[in-house]
Amino acid sequence: MYHYSWFQLLSPAIHAIEALGGSHDDAIRVVTAWGVCLLLLLGAVIARAGFGAVSSAEGYVPAARFNLTNAVELFVQAILGIVEPVVGKEDARRYFWLLGGTFLFIFTCNVSALFPGLLPPTDNINTNLAMALVVVSVYVFEGVRRTGMHFFKHLLGPIWWISPLVFTIEAAGVFLIRPMSLSIRLFANINGDHIVFGVMSDLVPVLVPTIFLAFGLWVSFLQAFVFTLLSTIYISLSVAHEDDGGHH
Repeated sequence: MYHYSWFQLLSPAIHAIEALGGSHDDAIRVVTAWGVCLLLLLGAVIARAGFGAVSSAEGYVPAARFNLTNAVELFVQAILGIVEPVVGKEDARRYFWLLGGTFLFIFTCNVSALFPGLLPPTDNINTNLAMALVVVSVYVFEGVRRTGMHFFKHLLGPIWWISPLVFTIEAAGVFLIRPMSLSIRLFANINGDHIVFGVMSDLVPVLVPTIFLAFGLWVSFLQAFVFTLLSTIYISLSVAHEDDGGHH
């Protein structure tokens, strides 16, 4: 199905993606994803510049009026408030770049579905799988970096004679089930919400779409929250063995 999009202004980029074998809708999703990335990077630069109001005696001095810098500060505090109870204060800051960035990217992509003519990148499973694989890569890398061979010993289980079976199950959980569950859950919810909103808008074009816009905003937040929280739990399971690594 052909969708009108504001990104038709970027038709050369869309045509280039289509030339590589992508559909028109997928090309719009890719351009939207890059647009979200650029928007978030620009917002981060502007917000970072706002932290220039620093006094050596008083520290950061918030602006008198609410601005982008204040919004970023509230966002950081909110994400840390979610992550710290799971991985601890130190690790919450260590992995904030991944967890905070993941939440913001997913939420912004989800919300793009609420604007006429835009297609959310997160209703394509390839986008979600790419993010899930990044989370799994960090899970494995940090597990090995911080716990060494104990990371693989944990995958083998405590009983040596069934360790091949346990390793197969654990490896499937880490490298297959977890990334697929993250990807499919996000894809199904965002795609379903997008379809429902489109159908209801066609059936009852007055007032009812407003209700589903509010519902869509809630779904956008909830799915970004769930993806981020599950990613936090997975990383915590990887690095938690650091504490008991010396006992095995």
